[in-house]
Amino acid sequence: MRSVVAARLASASNEDSRKTILTKWLLSATIPPACTASIYTKKEARMDLQKIWLTWACVAICHPAYATDLFTTKYNSYISVSGGRSSAPGTCTYLITAGANCSEKGTVVRLGYGYQLNRYLGFEISHGDFGTASEKGTLPSTPAGVPGSGPIPYRWEWTAIGWEVAATATLHLGESLSLTGKIGVFRADVGSEIIVTTSTNEIWHSVSRTTNNNTSRGLGIRYDFNRDFALRLQYENFGELGSSSKSKTAATYCGILLKF
Repeated sequence: MRSVVAARLASASNEDSRKTILTKWLLSATIPPACTASIYTKKEARMDLQKIWLTWACVAICHPAYATDLFTTKYNSYISVSGGRSSAPGTCTYLITAGANCSEKGTVVRLGYGYQLNRYLGFEISHGDFGTASEKGTLPSTPAGVPGSGPIPYRWEWTAIGWEVAATATLHLGESLSLTGKIGVFRADVGSEIIVTTSTNEIWHSVSRTTNNNTSRGLGIRYDFNRDFALRLQYENFGELGSSSKSKTAATYCGILLKF
């Protein structure tokens, strides 16, 4: 067919005739095979269909890459800085003094490093608070060994802090929005401390500590603003923490992810 077109171009009398011949040939090359049965051979039709299917296959394969353009980074790494509130039900069950003001909730902060193995799986190492609780009241008398006389104010603090290593999973809901999940192991240093301020302004405290190893589970939602910055809201359950009296501890964090 190309030789026929070339012969017609050579015999054309002017430039307009050549343009007309080229236009007709280009149209015949782009119209679907069903509309050009008299022009296309079966072999040409099959080749065009193969090109169409190949194009659609490339679009289908390449589309996820465009969808995660804001998620992926050069080194697949990020630093997370998170803060939130924890809940440790049961920590206020046994008050030191009747009528004391006790809270089973507290502020928690965590710092972590994460790495994406691929667009779905990764891991994260973090350190910080798992949970806190506190109680404030007044002791009717001065404890043994404490100078001064009662009644005197006191503050009781319960804290769980330590390292966590977790596997992470990501379910992409679009270019920027995704659901996140994690399951990990951690080692928590759980401490209970009573702080007393004496009548002579001396500070006396008693501390007891224990170590807990446990598993953690988390679920969250993440939004990537660009390739450098993301926000994540996450809930984590750390199970029971403590020594003789254990508390089911959980926390909700809101954090920024600095990607690099």
